[in-house]
Amino acid sequence: MSAAVIVNPKLAAASFGKAIQPLLTGRERYAMLGVRLVAYAFPFLDVELDWSAHGRTIRLRVDGTDYPYRPVGGWWIDASGERLMPGQQAVPASNGFHLNKQDGTTPAPWFCFMGWREYHDHQGHQEVSWASIRNVPRYSVLQLIVQLQRELNKTGVTLG
Repeated sequence: MSAAVIVNPKLAAASFGKAIQPLLTGRERYAMLGVRLVAYAFPFLDVELDWSAHGRTIRLRVDGTDYPYRPVGGWWIDASGERLMPGQQAVPASNGFHLNKQDGTTPAPWFCFMGWREYHDHQGHQEVSWASIRNVPRYSVLQLIVQLQRELNKTGVTLG
């Protein structure tokens, strides 16, 4: 899934914009779910997620490049938009939240949840292709974000 593809950027922008439209127009509803819009400029959507289990919030950048041909990517960011790295007690760890790239040694948090680009790029997760689930509602962009917020607050998620 990590191979380069040629995707029309205008079609990707339109598809991603349509997928996140309910958040753009219904901010209050998503705020009640613990998801707040911070910024949107294709291909990036920045949201703040309630991380009540640790008494804080955390910012997520969602990358819609090549959507829906490829799944969205995601990573944690600080208030200035810089990628958060492990070792500063600022990112979630365990229960599907990994601190190192798939090589196991390079620091770079990623999400091991079906529907996220990093999951589908992982060699151990090739049994379910993105193409087979991309039209399933629970794998829509906004549902993936809401799921991530819920996963953050499960027992066992620590600070990394």
